[in-house]
Amino acid sequence: MSNTAWKTDNYRFVGKAFDYAYDNRINKLLTVVGTASANSADYELTGSGGYGEMPVYDGSNLNEGRKKRGFKTVITPEEFSLSESVGYRQAKIDKSGECARVGKMLGNSAAMTVYMHLLRMFGGAFDARRVGGDGKSWAAADHPVASKGSIGRTFVVDPEAGSYSNLIDAELSVSSITAAQSLAGRFVTPDGLPFLADYSLLLVAPELEAEAKKICGDNGKLRPTRNPEDGTNAANPVGDLQYMVIGGGTDGFSAKQWALCDPALMREMVKLVYITRPTVMQSALDNPLKDLYTGYVDFGAGWGDARQIVFSDPA
Repeated sequence: MSNTAWKTDNYRFVGKAFDYAYDNRINKLLTVVGTASANSADYELTGSGGYGEMPVYDGSNLNEGRKKRGFKTVITPEEFSLSESVGYRQAKIDKSGECARVGKMLGNSAAMTVYMHLLRMFGGAFDARRVGGDGKSWAAADHPVASKGSIGRTFVVDPEAGSYSNLIDAELSVSSITAAQSLAGRFVTPDGLPFLADYSLLLVAPELEAEAKKICGDNGKLRPTRNPEDGTNAANPVGDLQYMVIGGGTDGFSAKQWALCDPALMREMVKLVYITRPTVMQSALDNPLKDLYTGYVDFGAGWGDARQIVFSDPA
């Protein structure tokens, strides 16, 4: 018998545990981040755009459309990996348990690597050094509405289209949420149409979760007959709002930061891009007493538009 026969079927146990651990960790943020696959070194994420309103047809001459463009953000995925081995003695004592442990640990590591990069993307929204395709930080008071087109991969701003702000500086409250909704209600697309969105998800720092629960209720929705700010029975104007915590450790939103977004549009405009989705590989080793496994993922993340989210960074 081969001296490596004990390694047979180990991969089945390791791979199953890896997949479960990864999916269990990352699914939360997929509420506000879409996924995409790439087959090249870079991925271009396109923001909103269109042709605007149709002009009147005169009965004979066709009206040729001229597309008004948004901006493209280039996402460049990177490779990440980590390896651990299953020992012959440990597998002999508890083969399925040891393989599951290795798979779970590598899966957790892969998931948390992606998770932390996504948290840093949200936390870096206020950093002027981290810009998107429009040349502005994700949270900015002067986003250009549209571009004239591109020179290579650099987009030229159309100054005639104007600008918009998706950044306020109010502390979290019902009134500041309604102010953010009002601000977003005036957003327009690059072709000048109303930017129709449902800003129904509140994103908060860990320190603001208690306040978010007051506003949204323990189960994500506030009782509709109570106003959380004054204790009266006045109707709550954000009674259907749900919330999510964006932060962990030192990453994500800082203590007072929060945002309001349309989760469906977020999944369209904010992408987790994989060249290779998280996987675990079994490697051949010269050592017959060790069975080596490597967790691997090749990914990047970015945003293509800023209209689907309003950020707040109180002083």
